[in-house]
Amino acid sequence: MSDSQRISPLSKKVRDKTNLNELITDERIDVLLDIADLKDVNSNGPTTCTNVTVEALKLLCNLIYNSTRLQRLLPRTTTCLRCLIERMRKYDDDDSVPLEVMLFDTRIVFLITALNVATRRIIRTELKGDECLIKMLGNVRQRAGSRAIDHDGSTLACEVLKALFNLYINFEETEEEEKTEELVSILYKLLLSKCKNEDELQSNIVNLLTVIPRDRYSAIVPPTDEVHERVFEKLDMSAVAVLLKFLDERLDRNEDLIGNLSPIVTAFVKMARAERPIRKYARLRILPPLRDVMHRPEEGTTLRAKLCKLLTSPVTEVRDLVAEFLFILCKENVSRMVKYTGYGNAAGMFANKGLLGASGKKPVYSSESEDSETEEYLRHREQINPVTGCFESPKPDPLEGMTEEQKEYEALQLVGLVDKLTRGGLVQPCRIGNDGKPKPIEHVLELREESPEQLHGRRTSADDSDSDSD
Repeated sequence: MSDSQRISPLSKKVRDKTNLNELITDERIDVLLDIADLKDVNSNGPTTCTNVTVEALKLLCNLIYNSTRLQRLLPRTTTCLRCLIERMRKYDDDDSVPLEVMLFDTRIVFLITALNVATRRIIRTELKGDECLIKMLGNVRQRAGSRAIDHDGSTLACEVLKALFNLYINFEETEEEEKTEELVSILYKLLLSKCKNEDELQSNIVNLLTVIPRDRYSAIVPPTDEVHERVFEKLDMSAVAVLLKFLDERLDRNEDLIGNLSPIVTAFVKMARAERPIRKYARLRILPPLRDVMHRPEEGTTLRAKLCKLLTSPVTEVRDLVAEFLFILCKENVSRMVKYTGYGNAAGMFANKGLLGASGKKPVYSSESEDSETEEYLRHREQINPVTGCFESPKPDPLEGMTEEQKEYEALQLVGLVDKLTRGGLVQPCRIGNDGKPKPIEHVLELREESPEQLHGRRTSADDSDSDSD
């Protein structure tokens, strides 16, 4: 019986998925691994690369994806994973291995680590599979040279990136600094490379950047002696510029906000926190010195406007991530955040973080100036509404001409209306608690009360400058 005939029964059954787990027997898996050349870990010969081998690998991928039994069985009762990693380790020494074999080998790693979490530790810690994947990724870039990465190369790179993501997620970094820095350096080169499916490649790079340990991002901005627009503080920001362009393009997509925006914004949050030059460069690109004070922060097509629009998005995961990113760019300074986004847009984040009342402990940031007030901002500063974040023409005082008795009467009327709405359950008035977060009140007269801590916090906040030199 030929190898093709030996795997034919499983090939037919995997299509309809009916009772698939019952068909997965040790004997059938043993046959499949033998044909896929993933059975003998001590084999020193060249990799078998027939069409049937490729079909066996493809079938193995489908079975792993569709069979929960195989997902559990594969790492426990076979040497498949060890054979797989050993074969991948020999790719450099065996130029005859076709792309399809490398592609399906990598896909098996991706699928098994995605569907069986326990295999992540086995492949990364025991088998050092991440080292093989990092080398494969570097080889894809190296083979392209100065040319664009071809479709086959970018497809393989995407599979490798997805497998690495599974291996690095929720993994505590210990003594592998050199290996991780090499990976980030390769990601830098890939971001600057041209390729056929550029968006997919960049998307997978971004996903991987979200799980890189925070103290390993320096390789994404290598030092340089060159002089061009993407050099900042003698560091090459070309990869960061590519990521900002990627962010800008994703902000134009109105569907699947979480899938499109969460990874790239998360990556920027981590990089901006970890690397001061990245934060400063991103700030200059997203929140440059304020010149346009005639329009609301969320109006327009700039990166700032697109991000500010999301501060009031009903998609809370995206809203909170964007708010965190902008807050970091503002060096976690409330006054500066209000200046660039408007209090109305940022109020939700301030409430969640307890920043509405007394000033909490200030984060440590550099004291160097990253910005100076523009003439446009200084000219209109007193007429900028902090709630909307833009210029408003002077309006007549609605209380002008009223006597003190009339003002008191209107105030009491307002209190009565608020109390009526509260009792009807239509509104829930709040006051600011000592933790800086809104607290529901039982009666509107409580709005007149302020604790000594709040009064102290108010004075402290008033003394804080909103200039960008702190």
